[in-house]
Amino acid sequence: MLSWLDLMALFVLAAALAVGIRQGAPFALAVIPALVLYLILAPLVTPWVPDFMLPLLALVLGLGMAYATHFIPLTRLTPTAEGVIGGVGGFLWGLFLAFTIWVSFPSEFVASSGALRYPSEQMPTGIKDGIVSSPFARPLFDWASGNPVLKAALLPHVNHP
Repeated sequence: MLSWLDLMALFVLAAALAVGIRQGAPFALAVIPALVLYLILAPLVTPWVPDFMLPLLALVLGLGMAYATHFIPLTRLTPTAEGVIGGVGGFLWGLFLAFTIWVSFPSEFVASSGALRYPSEQMPTGIKDGIVSSPFARPLFDWASGNPVLKAALLPHVNHP
């Protein structure tokens, strides 16, 4: 069964897909610079903002880049081609946003077991229950924390081994 966290992540994915289809090719072009800016800014802002702000940073960068790409003179394609290209960009950006929502909550290192506990025990019970009952959050967090590239991009706050 899906938790509130899954519903929120899937809603963001669906919204990004819809915006991508509506905006067309400029939105698809916005994905690359927004992702690069996120990869640069996330490690820089992590010490000053709470961990749950990373999905908001990704959202702001995506929408900002989508707005900025409208100033690039592009020849418009057919409405179908614009929808397909924008849909692909929206899907990719929405997937990235959903992924950041699933893995962005605080974790903690457990010295006795030598493993990361996700979510952290210091989180409020309602939030922790949503993460624990999610069929996606823990496996995605384990995958991201085990992959050095994903860990640097999506989990800059995790400094544990």
